[in-house]
Amino acid sequence: MNGLITNYFSVIHDKQSLLFSYAKNLLTKNVTKAQEVFDFIHNDLVFFILWEERVLLPLFEDKESPLFETYPTYSLHLEVQHIKILIKYINEGFLQLTIPMQAHSATNKLTMSGSVETLISVFDELEGLLQQIYIKKESLYFPIIDEALTKEELAELFVTMTYSDATN
Repeated sequence: MNGLITNYFSVIHDKQSLLFSYAKNLLTKNVTKAQEVFDFIHNDLVFFILWEERVLLPLFEDKESPLFETYPTYSLHLEVQHIKILIKYINEGFLQLTIPMQAHSATNKLTMSGSVETLISVFDELEGLLQQIYIKKESLYFPIIDEALTKEELAELFVTMTYSDATN
């Protein structure tokens, strides 16, 4: 069981990074497909963010928990807010791209080109932020959880994840 949470999330993070890079590369080739891939990543990120906010972070803030104050959760809260803002900008960027795509004039193509470049820069910012967070979580946050919790408590975390998936 050693490292189970860390290993689990490492695979999740690798999947998210791969799909995020794929969506970003599609922006210049197929905006519709890029949006479909991003929507999948968005849903995946939201699921894990909600689960961490509802289940994991309270473990670090609960005085009765073996994880109490073993990790500074304030920075994680700020990073989550930053992620949510960037996701909102990306979703708005996709909306702005759909209007010029519907008209085929040269002016609309120029507008779309500029919008794609802007969207790529927001993708780059979010990608960099996620990579920093993934490194921090996999090297500090999740190992603390793996070491502090019993097998039963780790199993409960996975049960809450499955339950959260069914209720969201």
